[in-house]
Amino acid sequence: MKKILLTATALAWASAAMAQSAMAQSLHMPSNVVPGASVKEVSMAEWEVKQAGAAEQTGARILIAAGDDELKNAPADATKYGSKTFKFPSGDIRVLTFKKDQGGVLHQITSETVIYVVKGSAEVGVIGKPTTISAGDVVSLPSGNLRSRAGAAEDTTVVAFTVGHTEKNPKAAVVRAKDTPEQAITAGPKAGTDAAKVAVRRYMFPGNTVRVAGVTGPGKTNPATPKADVLLYLTSGKATVTIGGETREVAAGDAVREPAGVEMFWDVKESMSFVATDAPAAAPQAK
Repeated sequence: MKKILLTATALAWASAAMAQSAMAQSLHMPSNVVPGASVKEVSMAEWEVKQAGAAEQTGARILIAAGDDELKNAPADATKYGSKTFKFPSGDIRVLTFKKDQGGVLHQITSETVIYVVKGSAEVGVIGKPTTISAGDVVSLPSGNLRSRAGAAEDTTVVAFTVGHTEKNPKAAVVRAKDTPEQAITAGPKAGTDAAKVAVRRYMFPGNTVRVAGVTGPGKTNPATPKADVLLYLTSGKATVTIGGETREVAAGDAVREPAGVEMFWDVKESMSFVATDAPAAAPQAK
């Protein structure tokens, strides 16, 4: 009888331990860092077709193929490019890599709310007007299609964010790199300590901002606590980032979320740079 009771007790303890383990796993928060190596680059193709006829949609439109299987059916003259998507609770970061020898740039704007040109150039709609953008430029609320400039296709990389805005019905805008001077941060949150130096370009537009930061090391940055979620993509270098109780090594090609209300800082071993934007809860749109 005693043996049976001991067995029953052991089973109860085992059951309780399993329940606690399952609860711990369900309470485990995902990392705020998404390594670029963990995100598969999806092969994409887009091409323009013109249709006419009573039974068809008239005019030009863009067709899209995603993945190797779909690309087999894309026409030979389709623009082909690579796409990586980093997903976070408050928004997405998408990195689009276009090559001149693969057709240049062609991408239909869908959910993207902010785009930053890392290198190269393209043309995109801003309030419905085709607008040329080049390396270092930012567009808020782009529209239409992102495409190569007429007769000027080149290798182009774009970081596209899908995030909210703080204003109701914000207006689309383009902010040029030439109009956004670099400013050193020498004191307060995010300023460098020891030999670390921080410089930032701030792109201001209705409902949000983009920051392009460069940090040289070695040294740390002063702790900062963002008021809204921040999503950022490292474009060069490497560092260690500490966000709350999480410390991770990061390098070019990785993406990071700085959660609202959580203290964070960088420990920089060598020069690094990143592009970042806020990811606030979307403001309600006017009815």
